[in-house]
Amino acid sequence: MSDDRASDQARKSLFDAAKGKAKEVVGAVTGNDELTTEGQLQSAQARERKEAKAAELAAEAQAQDAAEELASAKNIAEEQREAASESADEVEANARRVRQEQHLAAEQAKSQAIADASTQAEIDAQAEQIEAAAERRSDATEATKEESDAVREHSEDIADADALRAEADRARRNA
Repeated sequence: MSDDRASDQARKSLFDAAKGKAKEVVGAVTGNDELTTEGQLQSAQARERKEAKAAELAAEAQAQDAAEELASAKNIAEEQREAASESADEVEANARRVRQEQHLAAEQAKSQAIADASTQAEIDAQAEQIEAAAERRSDATEATKEESDAVREHSEDIADADALRAEADRARRNA
C-alpha cells in the first residue's frame, strides 16, 4: 500500500512539474510574466516535493537498515549469550565430573591404604608369630640341651660316685 501511495505521489509530482513547465513555456511565449512566474513557482514546488520525498525515502531506508542491523545485533547477542550459557554449562558439568572423579580416586586411595595397612598388620602379626615360634623352638632346643647336659653331668656324677664307692669298697676290703 505504501508503494501505491509512493507511486501516486511520484505521478503527482511529475504531473505538477510538467504543468509548471507548461505554464512557464506558455507564459514565456505569450509574454504573460505572471503565468511564467506561476509556472516557475509550481516547478520549484514540485522539485522541492520530489527532493523531500527522496530524503524521506532515504531516511526510511536508513531506518530500515538500522532496524535490520539492530535485529541482527540482537540475534548475534542472543546467539553469543546462548553459546556462553552452553559453555558455562559444559564447564560446570566438567568441573562436577572432575570433582566426582577426584572424590572416587580419593575413596579408592583411602580403601587401598586401609587394605595395605591391614595386609601389613597381618604380615607383621605373622612375622611376630613366626619369630615367637622360632624363639620357642630355640628355647626348647636350649632347654633340651641344658637338660641333656644336666643328665650327662648327673650321669657322670653318679658314675664318679659309683667309682668312688667302688674304690672305697675295695679300700675297705683291702684294709
